[in-house]
Amino acid sequence: LAQRRRQQLQRVRQRRHRIVNCFTSTSSQPSNTWYLVGNMSTPRYYHTSTLISQDGSVLITGGITASVGLASIERYIPLTGCFQSSGSMSSVRYYHTANSMSSLSSWIIIAGGYNGVTAVGTADIYDPATESIVTIYLASAIYAHRSAIVSESQLVLIGGVNTAVVTNTGQLFSIGHPSAFTFAINTMSVGLVWHTATPLQNTSDLVLITGGTDGVSYYATVSLYQGSSHAFISLAPGVSLSTARVYHTGTYVPYPINQVLIAGGSTNSITYLNTLALFDVETLQFVPITTTMLSPRGWHTSTLLPNGKILIIGGFDGSTSISTCELIDPENNYASTQVASLKVARYIHTATILSTSGNGTVLVCGGYKTGIGALNSCEVYVV
Repeated sequence: LAQRRRQQLQRVRQRRHRIVNCFTSTSSQPSNTWYLVGNMSTPRYYHTSTLISQDGSVLITGGITASVGLASIERYIPLTGCFQSSGSMSSVRYYHTANSMSSLSSWIIIAGGYNGVTAVGTADIYDPATESIVTIYLASAIYAHRSAIVSESQLVLIGGVNTAVVTNTGQLFSIGHPSAFTFAINTMSVGLVWHTATPLQNTSDLVLITGGTDGVSYYATVSLYQGSSHAFISLAPGVSLSTARVYHTGTYVPYPINQVLIAGGSTNSITYLNTLALFDVETLQFVPITTTMLSPRGWHTSTLLPNGKILIIGGFDGSTSISTCELIDPENNYASTQVASLKVARYIHTATILSTSGNGTVLVCGGYKTGIGALNSCEVYVV
């Protein structure tokens, strides 16, 4: 096994050494700038994008292109701006999740998804060093769920769809039992899809779940998942969003602010929102907020930057994909400022922090553009 691993590592290093430079500009980029990098080999949306901490590369998995699901894996190399093939998953997957666990040698757990026919009942554990995969079983096949790392040693999958049924379950993977997922000890009050699941990183034990739909009703409900008890917890009566939301984002703003910003989304898959909601972690209550985003949007991304501000990227406004981006400042009453627009309008894309030095850089990949379809283009924002 040791010899096989050394051979795999040698092949990976040799392939990376052959990569050419793919940057569209050889000069350094000023702040508040988007610039295009190399394209992915395949257009994709409903894919995942996960930072590999060992070398700063980014793993792109699965997704869908032109109504065809993908099993392929690609890797973005920041030093060159290029993508390289990194093998394939055990199954076609889209509407899946991918999380890196530092307590598991930063291996990436690619869980669930849809294969074009049915929900996928497995998870692939991907080793970035060798590009090898170990496949384990979920407690139940699922897609369009949400995932969160709890206490660095547990991964929870929340809600989603089991073939045709929207579920109210949680599924757990822990370092102590790495061979399969198990169910949480209880369930949520309703089944949810297109909700958010945001780890409250001040405690590393709680996950905030907001909004969503069961396919019939749209919900303003809010609940918690507690990692130590493996259970969902109800909040005090009356604690809910002011309006139902789907396709929104939830971003934790660290201590001393210690709040979760809920941004945008849609109330009913028709009307899109520019409003914000603010959950205070200390009191477990929503607090008033009067500021809004500059544009209504859903299917966008929301990225916490090293400088403490939140970058809102792209999305869909109810009629078309949008390229505009906003920077929200938690220290200024969450006021929003227009920043540079994407080179390519997109939604259902991914956004990944590449560098935490200085104010950071953010990689945006793939997604869907109205009138065009799935995208293979990627671009980087210099904060």
